[in-house]
Amino acid sequence: MNKRVLYLLFFIFASTFTSTFGNRIDSKVAKAAFTEIGYQKDAEYYYTFYIVLSKEQTTSIAYIQVQSNATGQVLKLDSFKGDVTFWKANMFTIKDEASVSFYDGDKLVSKKLKGVIDGGMKM
Repeated sequence: MNKRVLYLLFFIFASTFTSTFGNRIDSKVAKAAFTEIGYQKDAEYYYTFYIVLSKEQTTSIAYIQVQSNATGQVLKLDSFKGDVTFWKANMFTIKDEASVSFYDGDKLVSKKLKGVIDGGMKM
């Protein structure tokens, strides 16, 4: 067989295998780890909150994703801390106050977040 045909067949096989099995593995890991419970936004940033579901009344925030409103870019997280509680139906509220620090370019930004988390839980 021609070398080009072998490379083409290998590329097709590798692409098919990766797209079929790779996405399935990634989605199982992502769903098992955290549950998205909603978002908050201010003039500059969009914060998405994630928790590990349990039967406790107060739950620690497992992860916060921060995006720039201007560019839509996901920013590098430095640290976060806070707890949430059930508010209504499938919505949560931040208990007392949550803090998050992240890098916007080279600048370290720290924010204090309070109040209801909009959007509701996504499983």
